Amino acid sequence: MDSIRFRAPGSRLSLAALLARAVPHASEAALARVVRGGGVRVAGKVERDPACSVSPGARVVAVGMASKSAGPRLESRVLLRGPDFVVVETRPGAVSGAESTLDLRAEQLLPVIEGDAGGRSLSLFARDASARVRLLAALARGGTREERALVDAPAWRKGTLAAGVRETGHLGFQVVAERDGVAEVTLFAAALAADAVRGMLAGAGAAILGDARFGGRLVAGGLRLWSVRLQIPDEGIDLQCEAPEHCWPEEPVFPPQARGGQRASDAASLVVSRATLRALVRGHPWVLTDRETGDAASFRAGSLVVLRGPGGEPGGFARAEGDGPVAARVWSRGDAPGASVEARVAAALARRRRLLDAADGDEGTNAFRLVHGEADGLPGLAIDRLGACLRVIVTGRACAQITDRAIDATLHALGAALGTEPCVIEVMHLRARPAGTLECVRLARGALVSGEGRGGAGIVVRERGLLFEVEPGLSRPAHPSPGIGLYIDQRENRERLARRARAGRWLNLFAHTGAFSAALLAAGAAEVVSVDLSAAWLRAIDATLARNRLDATRHRAVRGDSRRHLERLDEGDLFDGIVLDPPTAAAAGRRFWSARRDLEPLVESALGHLAPGGSLLVCRNERAGPRALADLVQRAATRAEVELVDVSPAPPGEDFPPLAGFPEGDPFEGILAVRSS
Repeated sequence: MDSIRFRAPGSRLSLAALLARAVPHASEAALARVVRGGGVRVAGKVERDPACSVSPGARVVAVGMASKSAGPRLESRVLLRGPDFVVVETRPGAVSGAESTLDLRAEQLLPVIEGDAGGRSLSLFARDASARVRLLAALARGGTREERALVDAPAWRKGTLAAGVRETGHLGFQVVAERDGVAEVTLFAAALAADAVRGMLAGAGAAILGDARFGGRLVAGGLRLWSVRLQIPDEGIDLQCEAPEHCWPEEPVFPPQARGGQRASDAASLVVSRATLRALVRGHPWVLTDRETGDAASFRAGSLVVLRGPGGEPGGFARAEGDGPVAARVWSRGDAPGASVEARVAAALARRRRLLDAADGDEGTNAFRLVHGEADGLPGLAIDRLGACLRVIVTGRACAQITDRAIDATLHALGAALGTEPCVIEVMHLRARPAGTLECVRLARGALVSGEGRGGAGIVVRERGLLFEVEPGLSRPAHPSPGIGLYIDQRENRERLARRARAGRWLNLFAHTGAFSAALLAAGAAEVVSVDLSAAWLRAIDATLARNRLDATRHRAVRGDSRRHLERLDEGDLFDGIVLDPPTAAAAGRRFWSARRDLEPLVESALGHLAPGGSLLVCRNERAGPRALADLVQRAATRAEVELVDVSPAPPGEDFPPLAGFPEGDPFEGILAVRSS
């Protein structure tokens, strides 16, 4: 049985009016019969009244309606006839000057590229199977099929989506314009069928406006998908189509945002459960989706909404995230939206005034965090300074409408510190991503002033006078979480250990690019041993030592697994300090590393090689509750028969402020343990 599914646009309409848009050739009586027969669900509930008012953004699903008849009346004309193929343009309304109409059945044509029956499109047909194979090969070899669409703005500016199990192929996309949460995208569809194009976009959270089959927002005017160009040079095909007039909708596409407290309309409210309200009162900044959570995906990403309990209880304001485990992120807890984006940025920078004032001195630090997401009142958004560059990290769609304002406010506040043409790099670090290759890292503004490092793509930053080369991620644009080569959140721990160096002997396990090693050597350590599996990281350590003119004879690099290295040490081989900052999980030859499983025995082994009075730094990214890591270290010390005189927290610096009740926002948990002398 045919079905349709769509979302209501941003203004209230009757169910009958919406269904008439979705199936324009169905009679009013036929639509009413389906509704009264229980075939239509609005916001998950059966609705039997055709005259009912549908809330803006609500999801509508109707069974028993012929979705393929959706759209205006279409006519077609032949644009090009080849020896064994035909190119046809299909478009709404009458076609003047048509060369001829085409009867596919009479001419027994086989589809090569099928344009969408819902709007203006180009289609390519072959006269036999061999011609179809040849045309497909020519298209893949050097052809171009370009489409345009208006969609819910995707999180990524460009990329390639992979088809699912029912289809093969890829769909390239690139945003060319954006307006109020709607994006015009160029699509490179190759030979994908129209339904596959629609479905892939909808699956990526970018459903086409007017698409009543794949959940699009049902604005007036029909499907916003049209062909632009079909070019197959080997076959002499090079055809273009004009864009349809008035393609941008004139009505609101999304529900209105909240304007404040009791004045907010119902469309700007998001219902949450009483359990969620209790969690918010305890300080958690996320609205986690449960059975009672309203439809956050009805809103434009980042919309300001009023949170209300099942009985209308106020829950403050939040910014909508959309489908997924996090429905929204708290913006304010009172009965008003609270401080502006600009005021929140100003407050975040004020908290970092000490770092900002000392950033430009030779012994200062110009690599640190400026905005730390929820802890700074800017949910889903982090901004780091890397020398003369800003690195903006987006971890949630809730910040979609505030990111540019936050960047503007940061640049304005920093002024000349970043130069005349500040570089801004954006990283889309979203957990939920569609299948395919997406541009997760891009140069959003300005120009990158390259350093002297790998491929000229590095930036040289300074930390307490030491110089480090970092890679901001542009060399791996498809990586959703590219490391820069320097963990700026560990700056304070490097300083803590440097104060303890005392010309001693140190072991840096999981050394990465050796920032701890450089800090210890600069502080006077007599010897530092750096262990890592990556030869590239060990070469980076050598480069860092050379850049900072540190005595390389006091450093020894060991390529290998950190666990095996400890196992191979002689029983009396002791260190005045050991650094353990391992990844959460990683491949390590035949021995896969898992912090949950392997950290405690590794701490036990490390304590056995810690000299009396020595210091052990242990960090992990997986937080398991208050004092969990401290307890782990104490258990390991008991088994190793090592007495510890101090077990203290070793958290990040003030640029990574914690938020009470929100351990998910902390970059890591750290413990500094000191052995009895």
